[in-house]
Amino acid sequence: MPDRIVVLGAGGLSLGFFGPELSDQYSLTFLDINLKADLIERIQESHAYTTNLAGKAIEPIRVTGVDAFLTDDPAQDAAIRQHVSEAQIFFTAVGIRNLDTAMGYLAERLQGREDSLYVLCAENGEDVTEAWRRKTAENLHILDTVMGRMCRLEENPLPDYTPVEADLDWAVVGEAFYGMPVMEDYHNPEVFHSDTFQFVPEAEFHARDRIKLFAHNGLHCFIAIQGRLRGAERFSDMAGEPDVEGAARALLDEEVAPALWKECGPHVDETYLKEYFARLPGRLLSGTLRDQVGRGVRGLVDKFAPNERIIGGLNLLLRNGVRPKRFVDFIADGLRVVRADAGEAEVETILAHIQDEDIRGRVKERYTSGA
Repeated sequence: MPDRIVVLGAGGLSLGFFGPELSDQYSLTFLDINLKADLIERIQESHAYTTNLAGKAIEPIRVTGVDAFLTDDPAQDAAIRQHVSEAQIFFTAVGIRNLDTAMGYLAERLQGREDSLYVLCAENGEDVTEAWRRKTAENLHILDTVMGRMCRLEENPLPDYTPVEADLDWAVVGEAFYGMPVMEDYHNPEVFHSDTFQFVPEAEFHARDRIKLFAHNGLHCFIAIQGRLRGAERFSDMAGEPDVEGAARALLDEEVAPALWKECGPHVDETYLKEYFARLPGRLLSGTLRDQVGRGVRGLVDKFAPNERIIGGLNLLLRNGVRPKRFVDFIADGLRVVRADAGEAEVETILAHIQDEDIRGRVKERYTSGA
């Protein structure tokens, strides 16, 4: 019987990447709350679900041999504890706001274990796991991961998306699969026996993490903001538009990429990085993935946190000698969305995070002129 992995959060990333990537090598158990009761019940019946691979065309994939339980149903707690006791790898994809709750839930169920345990966290942001790493037992290793593929849920499946189950009215769709970088310090071949886990030196891991956060997540956020301001529903609606796709390419090539080359280039393969930057805007605007603008701007205030993609991206530019121009417009446009969704007080709080007085003034000027 394959080793077990317990996955906290049955969302797009877990179902669209982790499930199809690892279900052949491990027994997977998905945990979620009652909001996912329809999916959890179907998996309990069939031990399977369907996801969609977004390449040049959509390819449905049936993921089999999986289990699922509801964490807020006391009647299922005994089964959950049994599955947790069988696993050494745990995966969280619950969102940064829910990470503490998920970790607390898991830590309570791991009490008394003395074997080596590994929690892989997929939440965005630099060093988001550090606080938990400091207060957990030595045998519980909490790992950041670099999740480099986009996966999402589609509430209204389009004609070419196969629903997650035949009688359910939503689907999972994601990009083509590839591995998950993890720091080599945690390499335990008896536990991690899939090529999905790509163990790399610490410097390379942090480089890949920053590239993903500031290039991928940063441009994703930029395009979502442009879509929101233009009233677009999907990223693919803006493919080929110079004011969006062209502006995203220019933001990457002129500001974000030069900063990342300087800071991360020495630690990653040059060909890999060149290809990554070359393909990125096209991936984000994919006509088969058809990402949703609303998903991209959801929780936008959190994306202005100092360790996140916007203010963190600005700081990346500054510490690497890149004077922001297009990035100023990026921040100002984002603040317009924040004002509409959360109010002017949140805008002022975000502006206070910009330490450079000149840049803060330029952002305020651009924000005001674009009102």
